Amino acid sequence: RPVVEETAPPPPPPAVKKVPAKPAVRTTDTARPAMAADTAEVAAIPAVPRKGGCAQDTLAVWAYPEPSGGLHHGPVTLRFHSNKPCAIVWQLSTDTAWHEYHDEAITLDTSAAVLWNAADSCGNEMPTREELYEIERAKKTTECPADMELIKIGTMRFCIDRYEWPNRKGVVPTAYVSLYQAGDSCFAKQKRLCSSEEWSLACGGPYSWNYPYGQNYEVHACVTSDTAPQPSGIKSECRAYFGVYDMSGNLAEWTSTPAKDNRQYNNVMGGFWESGPRSGCQDTRYSYFPQNRHNPVGFRCCKDIAGAGQ
Repeated sequence: RPVVEETAPPPPPPAVKKVPAKPAVRTTDTARPAMAADTAEVAAIPAVPRKGGCAQDTLAVWAYPEPSGGLHHGPVTLRFHSNKPCAIVWQLSTDTAWHEYHDEAITLDTSAAVLWNAADSCGNEMPTREELYEIERAKKTTECPADMELIKIGTMRFCIDRYEWPNRKGVVPTAYVSLYQAGDSCFAKQKRLCSSEEWSLACGGPYSWNYPYGQNYEVHACVTSDTAPQPSGIKSECRAYFGVYDMSGNLAEWTSTPAKDNRQYNNVMGGFWESGPRSGCQDTRYSYFPQNRHNPVGFRCCKDIAGAGQ
């Protein structure tokens, strides 16, 4: 778009905008509900009046729902948030029309995909995004401790910490820790270090997403473009399908699996605070001596379930 000088009014928005044929999604086309919006048109996003001009506005628009998608135990009430003043339109997969968002609560009683788009008055617009919410009416399992989530994919069933160690929301996770210190810390809590396979399953979920939030990298979703680790859970979009947080970025995490190419090292997963796109569910590093402590490396713990097939 041409740069608009401060004294000039912003260009009028187009009357309609086509939804991309394949918007960024959190699941596969075959696994998600049929999308009514696949061939629909998005109503023009109304401009949001704001002070000042557009010439210096280089901040991309980012809007997101909270809580994020994935598996939820019971109905979900969500609201949209954004990083700057903007207008948001949204619809459910069962809708035939788009809705302007006005800070209302949106309640999901059954599984559905939510699509949304946002734009500011300077013409900055984010791509249409989609998240799948799967509502499970069954009571949440008690097989795992309260601070862990159950991962159940195929024959794999195990528990994993919701956050990076010390596994507390709002606390900056512990870095500069050796593999042996990480293992001892888990053992003291009657847990153990996760294997690389377990870690990737918890991150990618049942649809094998490349990132905990979906297939495509989103620079704002997790702590992957920063200068230091941030408090656990600060990025609500960095929620994996089963409700595990910060598996992309923040701290890279030790696992109990020796590296295939050099077994004197162990796999370290997920990238850290400045890893950018190389912070996905399958991204593995192993050039860290296990007896040494490393500034960007932390960990989280797993726990076996009695009688579960591994």
